[in-house]
Amino acid sequence: MRLAELLLEKSPDELGRLALEYAPGEAVLPRHQQIEIIEGVLRSFRFIQDYLFNRQPPTFAIMTLLLEAPDNALLTAGFQDVVLAETKRISDGIDSVEILKRDEQLRVYRRALYQTRSNDPRIDTSELAILGVLRQELEIAPVEHFLIEHHADLREFWQHDNAVVRELEALRTAGLVFNREDRTQLPEDIAPTIRHALGIDMSRAASRRLFNLLSSDDLHGALAELGAPTSGSKDSRIERLVAHMALPRAVLRRVSLDTLRACCKSSGATISGSKPELVERIVSQFASGRDLERETEPTVLPPVEEPRRLNEVGFSALFRKLRGHELSAILGEFDLRRWGTKEQQVRTVWEAHRSESTLLSCLSNAELDNVLERLNLRSGGSKADRIGRLVEHYSRAPEATC
Repeated sequence: MRLAELLLEKSPDELGRLALEYAPGEAVLPRHQQIEIIEGVLRSFRFIQDYLFNRQPPTFAIMTLLLEAPDNALLTAGFQDVVLAETKRISDGIDSVEILKRDEQLRVYRRALYQTRSNDPRIDTSELAILGVLRQELEIAPVEHFLIEHHADLREFWQHDNAVVRELEALRTAGLVFNREDRTQLPEDIAPTIRHALGIDMSRAASRRLFNLLSSDDLHGALAELGAPTSGSKDSRIERLVAHMALPRAVLRRVSLDTLRACCKSSGATISGSKPELVERIVSQFASGRDLERETEPTVLPPVEEPRRLNEVGFSALFRKLRGHELSAILGEFDLRRWGTKEQQVRTVWEAHRSESTLLSCLSNAELDNVLERLNLRSGGSKADRIGRLVEHYSRAPEATC
């Protein structure tokens, strides 16, 4: 079921509480406006990313189990036991170094995360930004953050008898998980955003389909890079990669260009483009299930071409003024690649051909105020006013604000 349908089934008191939480200070609104406010927040990649990074195990197991389930729903009876078993499986895998084999390389990040949790279980905006920079510098994938949370060093913060109940209740209170009839349900229309925020490229079934297109040598190399056993049949190697939660995107980056083109052709995707473009195209094809359609000619969507007020110089100057976590939020919202230098990220935003207003609206009012203050411009007002002030500033004299 979709988010709006699930929200409609909530009681007036529950809906009102959620609306006030996500739009504090608003007067009592009609039911349809409350739903619009809640939907607007819960559809935001930035909100979901920040929210999930603030949760602890067993939230990761809850989310991944529901993401893998048919219709993103599982029977409520026995669900807590399944979550507990999955959390234990991940924790045991980390203890035995079957998961996160490169644990030694992750020690610095683990120590930083431990210190952050020690100061306050809740990770604030500044701490999230610092951890994000650290992940980028240490080349740690977002999904590895959630796996690291299962490490023995961090279990004191979450491993309690009521851990599953606590995390489930938090997710229900936030409006990300619903109890409906006899099932625990994840809204189907925000499931892709949750998967993206967790740093999971695609479902396990899709990963298996993709890995099956690779050669035994490619699978051997991917397992070796993870520090996992490399022997066995092709099927056993594939299952080992899935069990280790190997990221298809990372596996594809190390295979040859010819192999990538073969994967594109087999899945019905266009075979032209650079290696990074082919990797992203393949991941998108399998994550969406389009590879199952086996189209001979892939559907080509019309390119996005939103009108802009700024030329490339002014546009680049404006977005270079954003900080790393602010750029990352915008790139994540539109599923654009987030690696590379700041200049490369700004270039990626420019090549998305979206308007300044569309891109900057991904930031919160507080973040927009921070940018305005860094430029010594007036803060406050509606989001449209804040964005208009920034764009106007760079439309007048972009060369002076670089």
